[in-house]
Order: sequence, then C-alpha cells, then structure tokens
Amino acid sequence: MNTAPVPGALGVVGRTLVGLALIASMALATDSMPLAIAQAQNVAPPPRLSAPGIPGQPAASTQELSPLPGQKSVQPQIIQPSNATDAARYLAGLPVSPESPLTRFTSDPRWIAHSNAMTAAFSKLEQLQLSNIRTWRSEFLEPVTRFSRTCLYFFSGPDFLYADTFYPDCDTYVLVSLEPVESIPELQSVPPPLLQNTLQNLENSLNTILNFGYFETQDLREYSQRSQLKGVLPIIFVFLARSGKEILKVDYSFLGQGGVRGVKVTFLDPTTGVHKALYYFSADLSDDGLKRNSAVLRFCNRLGPTNSLLKAASYLLHQNGFNIARNYLLQVSASLLQDDSGIPLRYYNPGKWTLRFFGTYTGPINLFKSFYQRDLLQYYTTSSPKPLPFGFGYEYNRQDATLILALRR
Repeated sequence: MNTAPVPGALGVVGRTLVGLALIASMALATDSMPLAIAQAQNVAPPPRLSAPGIPGQPAASTQELSPLPGQKSVQPQIIQPSNATDAARYLAGLPVSPESPLTRFTSDPRWIAHSNAMTAAFSKLEQLQLSNIRTWRSEFLEPVTRFSRTCLYFFSGPDFLYADTFYPDCDTYVLVSLEPVESIPELQSVPPPLLQNTLQNLENSLNTILNFGYFETQDLREYSQRSQLKGVLPIIFVFLARSGKEILKVDYSFLGQGGVRGVKVTFLDPTTGVHKALYYFSADLSDDGLKRNSAVLRFCNRLGPTNSLLKAASYLLHQNGFNIARNYLLQVSASLLQDDSGIPLRYYNPGKWTLRFFGTYTGPINLFKSFYQRDLLQYYTTSSPKPLPFGFGYEYNRQDATLILALRR
C-alpha cells in the first residue's frame, strides 16, 4: 500500500469506474514515508512452530484468541449486527434484504449507477486477477499452507480482498496498518446527500486496488477526509459483501493499555459454512512504534504459526527502522508470500527456509529503485521460475510481476 501516483492510474468509478480499484518495526502502511503506490516446489509440510515469546505474554492457539486479556470495549456497537450485512451490501452496490430500512435508498438513480459501476469493476477484477489467483493458489499455495489457519497481513490497509483470495481456508485474518478504525453508523441515519457522496468517495478510494492490485495511501486519506463514513471499515465491508460473506458481529475495541484501536468482524463464509474472524488493528509497525506499544505483537503471539502476506509494502522491511516487525515475521511465520517489496532475500536463512520463485524480476518501480536486489536477480536467473498468471504488488502487468513463496523447513 503506498502513496505516490502510479503511472497510468485510471479514473474513478464515477466515470464508469474503470478505476475502482509486523519484535517489530515500521509503520504499517506508511505514515513515515509516502507509500508509493501502497506475496512450491513440492516440499514437506512445515513443522508446527512455537510463536516467539514476548515477556508476560505466552503464546496461545488460535482457538484462544478471543477474548484477549486486557482488551476493553471502546464504545457500544453502532451498527446493529442484524443490519451489518445489509449495510455492507448497500455500500458494495449489491441488493439488500427486502425488510432492510436501506431498501428505499436502492431505487435512487445514483445508487443504481454506483451499483453498476461496482459490479463492472469487480467483474473485471475477477476476470483479470482473482480467478487466476485462485487457479495458481490451488496448485502451488494451498498444498503447502493448509497447516495454518491464520493469515497475518502487515501493511495491509483494508485489503481483506487479496487476503481472502490467497487464503480462503483460513478462519482468522489479522490485518495491521496505520489507517484508522472508525465506527459505522446506521446508514439510514445519514442524510441522503452525504450518503450518496460517501458512495462516490468509496469508489475513488478503491481506484488502485481494483485496477492495480494495491491501495494508494493518498486515495485512502482523501476518502477519509471527504466521506461521512471514515476509516477502513466501510472498505472492508465492501470486500466482505463482494466476496459473499455474511457479517454476524462487529466489535470495536482498544488493544492493551496503549490504545491500539481495532475492530473484530465475525462473519460467515457461506462456501464452507464456517464462522470466521477478521481483526484489523490501526498500529505503527515501525521500530519506534513497536517499542512504544507492542500490543499488536502480543496479540499475534496467540495465533501460533501464521501464513503471512506482504504486498506493495513500500520496501519498509528493507530499512533499519523496521527491524522488529521483520524479525517478528521471520519468527512467527510458517510461510511468507510476498513480492520484492517485502523481506529482502538476504534475511532468509537457507537452513531455515525453502524459497520458491514465480514470475520475473525486473527491479522495483522508479519510486523505489534504490531497493534493487542483485541477489534476487541471480535467483531468478538461475532457478527458472514458473510464470505468473496475474499481476502482484506494484507490478500489475503479469509479465513483470515478482512473487516469492518462503516455507519454513
């Protein structure tokens, strides 16, 4: 996730929506630096790992995740659980239940235009990206990552969409980035003009993720400034709805005593009939941020081995200011799926990791050209990696995309 304009970025949904689109360091999505545009060989199943210990906080299994000791309520739930799915569907441009108070808003021509634009954008994304990811995942990723049911995604922004697409078998998702969490009010209480304006702002904020596969920080900041609905939750709602999920409960909370704000969304995945949990924490993953408050890492300690995802991470983990997060991921992960903006190759101990490469390596985009990895080029030159059928990270063109799958031995 990043903040600098991307060459060739398309317009927003309003114009047909061609453009809908982690002991720890570094700020999650990039407050400290512009996020410029902001994841197997047949190997034996990875062994069960022990989560790295943090003083005073023992590791625990995924089943023990909730409730977390020291977690306190921030405020009453604003949107009622029974209405959360309809709210998500309304924001995503999908039909709501007939008895929903939002039904009357779906006859507005502006919502109908929003619905058509969202459907067109997600259909295009499905055809060009998501369906190809699913095919690749079933052959290369699923056989070696099915031993963990937790997806850990640092510097994610609200990108539940790609986490779910790569790891649909996980039952716990933990997303962490700088973007704030705000409660969602009952939508019918929002004045119609402001609600319609929110729909347009949602389309704008989804521009790069739907067209290029990552979030542009500037889009998210402008959305938060202009929209009646703020923070990451409305976008997460859109992704939940568009992936067919049913929202069962939304809990807002502070994590630990340091005030790391978060949200837990419990949802039903109709494909499997399983109740799942999505956690999002607004936290600074830089070394300075984690030294001030490591509540997120203590929480993640309870997850056990994770399938970790890094995509369009602004090359933060290449820098000294993010040593804690990088080291943590290398300790807690059973697998890591990343592009070249994730953990540099030199940090993967060959005695501990098996690496598999996909796509090609042409180097970072111009904004990050100082993070070129000669050792990575050597691996790509000598290992004959399989091609990628989809773009990934900052490279939406599949011919230029780099993907590295690291599996703990």
